[in-house]
Amino acid sequence: MRFSQLDLATLSQYQRTTLLFRYPDDGQPGDVIFLAGSRMALTLRLPAAVALYQAGRAPYLLISGGRRWRNQPRGEAAALGAAAEAQGVPAEALLLENKAQYTLQNVQFSKTLLDQTLGLDHIHRIILVTNNYHMNRLYHMMASQLPAHIQYSFHGTTDDATKADNWYRSDLGKRHVHHELASLQTAIKKGQVRDYDVPMDVLRKY
Repeated sequence: MRFSQLDLATLSQYQRTTLLFRYPDDGQPGDVIFLAGSRMALTLRLPAAVALYQAGRAPYLLISGGRRWRNQPRGEAAALGAAAEAQGVPAEALLLENKAQYTLQNVQFSKTLLDQTLGLDHIHRIILVTNNYHMNRLYHMMASQLPAHIQYSFHGTTDDATKADNWYRSDLGKRHVHHELASLQTAIKKGQVRDYDVPMDVLRKY
């Protein structure tokens, strides 16, 4: 069964969890760390991305996001870039994409930036940093929009309400999970993301 064919209304808690929370960090070094901005990225995602850089996982940190939040009035990339520098990431290691308003634009605009700065032909692995529940959609958008030779590693972060073992206990967690699944189906139907086979461990419970 293809992802676009799933009836989201009938998915069990197990199936939703298994579809989204399936991206452990393999520890592989990469060419660039990719951080998708968000309202809570300063406290949730940025520390993880900086730690990866400081651990030597990749020589560059790309931060994407143009939305403005109360805690990021200059925009996501500007605020997160300044915070990364304050935490020890040198300016020459930062690539800032400051126009994206949503995930697909994060991917599309960052693709252009990577091609202009590093060259897509020279990039072989990207380490994705985002919330765990968002990783599935971000990965499939990246894999669909960027060249096929690029591989990915995953470093998910989490908030207290949207962990694999508790998202279903709060309205916020349920909204996040439903939004991720529905948004990915919509992107596939619009031709923005390649459809894909649902993993067998999900289908066995379908």
